[in-house]
Amino acid sequence: MEARELARVTAFTDAAVAIALTLLVLPLVGVAHEAADTPITALLHRHRDDLAAMLLSFFAVALFWRGHRQLFERLERIDEVLLVLNICWLLGVVFLPVPTAVLTFESERNLDAALLYLGNLLYLSLLGLALGIWIHFHPRLLRPGVDWQINRLLIRSLMSILVIGAAAVAAYLFGSVVVLLLLVLPLLHLTVERQRR
Repeated sequence: MEARELARVTAFTDAAVAIALTLLVLPLVGVAHEAADTPITALLHRHRDDLAAMLLSFFAVALFWRGHRQLFERLERIDEVLLVLNICWLLGVVFLPVPTAVLTFESERNLDAALLYLGNLLYLSLLGLALGIWIHFHPRLLRPGVDWQINRLLIRSLMSILVIGAAAVAAYLFGSVVVLLLLVLPLLHLTVERQRR
């Protein structure tokens, strides 16, 4: 597939990511009617877990999309395998609002909800890694003269997989609150980016 197909796939991917980001806020829209009877500070305090889960998921999707964008901006064309891998990656993105909602509303089964959430993020990390590896072994997909650094991609992907895996093990051992370990992911990605520069 040539550049036109790549542009269509990229536009489709960006639209799906934008819709997934929008869906993350829907569980919070339902509590907006409470604002008529409840002071905003009390409302925010009561729904702080819902808000925290939405923000965590928003920035997780933004981080995964950023990595995806950095991969795809180096491409000149796309092949069928990369298209299928991209669709599988999108499945993880568009599904993320579901474990996010489960994480906020299933207070009785916090561990199951946290493991579902972390499993979804692990799936996204593995698919992002698969995208990068496929591109690495098929350099004809890249724009001529492009700076392709598989090492940086591998380091970032493996860091994500390790942090998410560690959060899953810690959640199993200590409870779902350790999902907040995921907040270190953006810092790790920035560290790798700075070292590259």
